[in-house]
Amino acid sequence: MEKRRVIVPVATLWTSPTAPRDIDQLALDGDTKRWVAGMTTAETIDLCDSKRLETQAVFNDEVIIDHVENGWAKVYLTSQKDDADERGYAGWVPTKLLSAQGVTDAKGIADIHITTPFAMLYDEQQKPVFEIVMGTELTELAAEGDWLRVATPLGEGYVPVKSTTIAVKKITAGEQMVAMARQFLGLRYLWAGISPYGFDCSGLMYTLHRVQGLEIPRDADDQRNNGQPVKPENLQAGDLLFFAYEHGKGFVHHVGMYIGDGQMIQSRTPGKQVDIAKLTEMRYAPEFVAARRYWQ
Repeated sequence: MEKRRVIVPVATLWTSPTAPRDIDQLALDGDTKRWVAGMTTAETIDLCDSKRLETQAVFNDEVIIDHVENGWAKVYLTSQKDDADERGYAGWVPTKLLSAQGVTDAKGIADIHITTPFAMLYDEQQKPVFEIVMGTELTELAAEGDWLRVATPLGEGYVPVKSTTIAVKKITAGEQMVAMARQFLGLRYLWAGISPYGFDCSGLMYTLHRVQGLEIPRDADDQRNNGQPVKPENLQAGDLLFFAYEHGKGFVHHVGMYIGDGQMIQSRTPGKQVDIAKLTEMRYAPEFVAARRYWQ
């Protein structure tokens, strides 16, 4: 199967080529920033209620193409683990958002991640190309002062060194993730979102770990089934908390990150935003099912 790469800052993967609405044209064009900003709260809720989206991918992410039809590609996103398929998370994406050529792995110094919510990508002449987002992974080719030369599916380019370093100095990677998560307080929930334009609950956890170079599954139920189990009395900042229907005995439907003092940070639910909740809230206390640690 052929492999390609995402060539826009954020590409949305749909449940089918017929899932997008007229108001979703900006997303189909790869302009996720304006698409999200232009939607009403009701329109964002419909993305969930009508099961329109699967997930999102960011610039340079690799996909395996299953097949192409009428300008759409059925793909598997290799950067997002899915217990249901070893190839990765599946969905449909417009082919124009993917590289025209197959994937070639660059020979570089290291793999780096964008650690700031947004960073400008520059071309070989150091002219702006477009804004890329937190979690974007690139291959470093060389360090040149305040710049890193990187390989991209659009050719070689540059990103500022400061956009690839974690500014918050905390003792553990878990504490660093909590500090990074706090900068998104008030950000509107986006079903299937994995970027600072909007996160769903598991998408926020996925991206915070990816910035640390930690691979975790994409969805809450898969996240719960992996990682290191943690007893409630041993919780530390950065641990993931999972909640399930039927008083904790059913399907895992939500995940948050423990921040200490009996609280978690979360992207709450469609129509809401990233906030901090007490674990004693009636919405959560009866449904707690497990805690997992990936950062240690």
